[in-house]
Amino acid sequence: MLASEKEPSWREIIKAVSLFIFGFLLVASLLHIAIRDPLYLHADMRSEKLVMLKRLKSQVSSAVFGSSHVHNGFDPRAFDRVLAGSPAQTRTVNLAIMGGSQSEQRSMALEFLRNLQAPPDNTACLVILELNAGANFQNAHLVHPRSINIYDWPTVRFISRLKNTDMGFTQQAGRIGFAFIAGILHYANVGMLSDKIIAPPVDAAMMEHDTEEDRRGEDVLAYDPQTGAEESKMMAQEQGQFKLNAPEMYPGNYELIDELAASSPVSNVSFVYFVYPKLTDVSGTFNYPSEIVTPRGHTVPIIDLARPDRFPSFYQTKFWHDEAHLDEQGAARVSEVFAQQLMAWYTAHGAPQRCGG
Repeated sequence: MLASEKEPSWREIIKAVSLFIFGFLLVASLLHIAIRDPLYLHADMRSEKLVMLKRLKSQVSSAVFGSSHVHNGFDPRAFDRVLAGSPAQTRTVNLAIMGGSQSEQRSMALEFLRNLQAPPDNTACLVILELNAGANFQNAHLVHPRSINIYDWPTVRFISRLKNTDMGFTQQAGRIGFAFIAGILHYANVGMLSDKIIAPPVDAAMMEHDTEEDRRGEDVLAYDPQTGAEESKMMAQEQGQFKLNAPEMYPGNYELIDELAASSPVSNVSFVYFVYPKLTDVSGTFNYPSEIVTPRGHTVPIIDLARPDRFPSFYQTKFWHDEAHLDEQGAARVSEVFAQQLMAWYTAHGAPQRCGG
């Protein structure tokens, strides 16, 4: 080092780092203002469902949300046929997404409500949420637009409320840690600007497949005989092992309903939680209550369809594409029973109020 050169002082270093951080935060904030609604930045599978919502928003008054179990396993046509002519009659769109999570279904439900229009007739508005969807995306999606674009502070806070005293420290840390890191990436605008400038097109083939024959978002799957034989063997081995465990319920499950209700521009929206079946339920599942009451007094039914002891007909391999996803025939059957169970709950507890009235 030349004699005339002088090492920077700690004060100068701190000043330079502070200026860099300030500049970074300023640029990130300006980018957020320019981007406006990160939910509509391209994200495979979610973008297609958002386009579907925009196209159908004047035709539907209810929506179901969740993961691939629902994306492939909920048939809006079968569900609506059962409710037709009842106080809960409605027209439903399937906005569940393959690989979905609680964080994503919250964002999608808020967006559905922002677009909701009060129907002109005696039609119910239902927001139907998968209670047992995973809290976050899988780890492979941590740096994917599906997570980065939606993990703002309210989403991170929501995930932090999906825990209770029975949850182990490692699980809590992993759940909240994923949300915290995704939140940092969100506010750092990682990948958002390039997506704003060069947005990939939506998957036209997926859109056509999921909307033909009035499917309204359902992605039908076919029965696979080879997989069916393997599943039949697995189920035979697990016969007699069935047990009911205490349900996994968290403060966030209650608070989400209040948040969604407060956000709705249309009055008298009704909320429903549900649990969808999987073939692995034959060895054990959770004993959910029939309803919950939120801090703000909303009574929400829980339609638990993951009960081999109550719905043994669901657990025939002819209804399944694989152990977690129903085929087309199974989706129609489960959706019909879903609607029947919901009607029974409304008969016992009072019909939903007229949406918007």
